[in-house]
Amino acid sequence: MSQAIVRFGELKVDSFVQGVVNNWLIYSPLPYSKQHSSGLDGDVVISATPTTEIIDADLDVAIDSQYAYAYSIATDNKLKVAFDKTKHPDKGSALEALKCISITYELGHLTPNGGLYIAIFRNSLGEEIHRTTPMPLGQCITVISTFNDTRQIDTGGYLKCEVVPDFVVN
Repeated sequence: MSQAIVRFGELKVDSFVQGVVNNWLIYSPLPYSKQHSSGLDGDVVISATPTTEIIDADLDVAIDSQYAYAYSIATDNKLKVAFDKTKHPDKGSALEALKCISITYELGHLTPNGGLYIAIFRNSLGEEIHRTTPMPLGQCITVISTFNDTRQIDTGGYLKCEVVPDFVVN
């Protein structure tokens, strides 16, 4: 099976949750990832920091002290990363600590989606700030040529656009 590698900083954060014991970040699904059946598939590797895989129900349970983070990917395919509240008391410190850490995961079976493409816009740190819906290449070019690079973003610098074919994951 094919694999992909992304950095946390390249993924979109859907939400920050404050639990009783832990806080956690919920990221959008890993791009083109295979469908997960539980939080214990074992096919995701997070580099450079001690992590353990858990099920979603354990996101707010104390994390074994030998691990800095615990993560879960359930049937919604969203990556959830939990950490002790004392480690990262707020969303900003967690994002900063994780942004350069990479995730290796298995891709699903990819089937081209009828000649459609997606434009992904990233800031100068490589963080995704906008993603189009699947569209024909001509329309994608129009969106790119009219995209306003002065839109409000957290980080200054240049914008980078990447055009990728759209796939259906089986």
